[in-house]
Amino acid sequence: MPFRHAHRWVLAAFPLAFLAFWPNYLSVIGTSPWSYHLHGVTASMWLILLAIQSWSIQNGHHQFHKTNGLVSFALFPLFMAGGATIFHGMAERFVADSPFHALYAPRLAWLDFVSVAGMAWFYFQALRFRRFVGKHSSHLLATTIFLLPPILGRLAPLPMGLDPAAPDFFRELHNGFHLGNISTAAIALLIAWRAGRNGRPFAIAGILVLISTLLFEVAGGSGTWWAIYPHFALLPAAPLAIAAGVFGAIVGWAGWKAGSRPGRAESAAIAG
Repeated sequence: MPFRHAHRWVLAAFPLAFLAFWPNYLSVIGTSPWSYHLHGVTASMWLILLAIQSWSIQNGHHQFHKTNGLVSFALFPLFMAGGATIFHGMAERFVADSPFHALYAPRLAWLDFVSVAGMAWFYFQALRFRRFVGKHSSHLLATTIFLLPPILGRLAPLPMGLDPAAPDFFRELHNGFHLGNISTAAIALLIAWRAGRNGRPFAIAGILVLISTLLFEVAGGSGTWWAIYPHFALLPAAPLAIAAGVFGAIVGWAGWKAGSRPGRAESAAIAG
């Protein structure tokens, strides 16, 4: 059975997330926007679900694994909806000239675009190859890679020796985002190397993260994009979240249908 101890590594993300999100979210959770709560809860539940699924299949609880897997059909759309509210909120704070968002919101949007596309693709593939343990588990676990950059990017000031009280702290965070992405890509590529034939999704995830850090600089620094970006704040938040949720539901439905054709799925698995 591949990825025998994956549930331990997935759960290890929680103390890191606690440290990363303590200053700007958890320490002021009572006054944080509802979009933060929705995104934080759904992302946490996604990690918990993956940990439970990894543990259950490794310990032979096959029926529990199958039944619990159905939770993802509700959770993934909610996660997509939560991500959309964060995207919209960042655009609003950019327009409001929040010091951090005025510097980074348009750039960070490109990290979000790649993460959403990557998670959607791997979730689709995981459902498509649900009859093949190696492919199913590797694609599903690879979705965690896209949750690491926000965590490691926020922790980057620690090894970089940055002082949060310094007047130019926000500007010095620029390299911190790159450090978080490069560290994430390194982790993904290491997992891919150690996983052998089941490592391909992690290699792809690592490459996508590296692409996102290039987009952060190139597309995210474009004057044209900075002129377009404020218009996202004008979109109504609720319909945007609903559209993202519907997209997540479509991804789940399409992946399930694709995996319901054993002949095609088996041929694709052998070819891949």
